[in-house]
Amino acid sequence: MSFLHDKKEVERLIRLVADRIIEDTTYRFIDKASGETLDDLKTVAPTKDVWLKSGYEDWKYWNGVTHIALFKMAQLLQDQKYEDYVLRNFDFIFENLDFFEKQFADFDPEQYAPNFHQFFRLDRLDDCGAMDGSLIEAYQIRKNDHWLDRLQKVKAWVSSGQDRLQNGVFCRNYKGYTTVWADDVYMSIPFLVRMGKMSGDTSFWDDAISNALGFHELLFDDSKGLYWHSYCTQIGEKGVAHWGRANGWSIVAKCDLLEYIPKDYPGWEEVRKSLFEQIIGISRYQTANGMWRQLIDKPDSFLETSGTAMFTYAVAKAVNEKWIPEIYSSIAINGWKGISENIMADGQITNISEGFNIRQDLSYYYNRPRPLNDPHGLGAVLLAGVEIHKMKDYQDYMWY
Repeated sequence: MSFLHDKKEVERLIRLVADRIIEDTTYRFIDKASGETLDDLKTVAPTKDVWLKSGYEDWKYWNGVTHIALFKMAQLLQDQKYEDYVLRNFDFIFENLDFFEKQFADFDPEQYAPNFHQFFRLDRLDDCGAMDGSLIEAYQIRKNDHWLDRLQKVKAWVSSGQDRLQNGVFCRNYKGYTTVWADDVYMSIPFLVRMGKMSGDTSFWDDAISNALGFHELLFDDSKGLYWHSYCTQIGEKGVAHWGRANGWSIVAKCDLLEYIPKDYPGWEEVRKSLFEQIIGISRYQTANGMWRQLIDKPDSFLETSGTAMFTYAVAKAVNEKWIPEIYSSIAINGWKGISENIMADGQITNISEGFNIRQDLSYYYNRPRPLNDPHGLGAVLLAGVEIHKMKDYQDYMWY
């Protein structure tokens, strides 16, 4: 039996990772000043010392990726517990908003960032794209007025509050610099495409397509077939790095777009072509063991799991949906082999780069820590496994 076609082994690995996440989600709190574990916050003052005991219930974009992956797992494996987990997370979040809103009102952003601060902050795409995208999916399963109120707020903010370039491409304005980050293709599109479907307002699809193509035009390096991490308008230069996960965010976002928007919709085909262009580009840099590097084009950069998972997912998804020819299947197959070697026996994952900012020195990217089971890559690994599980028998084509 070939590596790919042992569906039971693929299922075992994604269940191992997902079940570890569920097991480690405590729905409890800790007072860091006293060390006391708290079951609820009913009689607790909202001081800065009170934190979630685990981080999987926090309002973070990487948890949104995991939520989306778990919804896909629930459907693929016909296992309700993965769907129930996401719904319970949202119930827990909204039940504790009053406490954390009071905590948020008193915090100093230069010193620390409390739990749920991205829920209340809502001043950048990180705060809404993936988490509110997964909240839309949850709302389709179980209607909740509080969830809908949140979605309506985000809907209005993305349309009129988020910073943009003159051509409508999302950007970030900070300390006198206007920057465009490849990450933001994903920080926006999961929400936009789902909101367009939920609301029936196709302007959200137009926005998603415009941004997908706008980011591609601005950040795609034709000479290497890769995205630069960023662009700064004041300097007029691209960023210094072809960073793996930034390339991954953009490629996964395009898969979301192509999945949710009809094929005959204006711009869909252009996005598909740009996705194919990226897939061809990344294929040139896959290493012998199936992995990609933190800095994709730098042979001395470490092998990195989250970017590898995103590329594996995108190629497998594109093949499964017939967006690209089947002969590209082997890219995903070998990517999954590399990922599998980074899944430990207890369900934790190794070699995921921690999150970070944009910088103009390559050393910054080279030297990022890789904490065990860093949450930035967990959802991506699950997404990759879901699509690998769906792949039909791979035909090893001969060329004459």
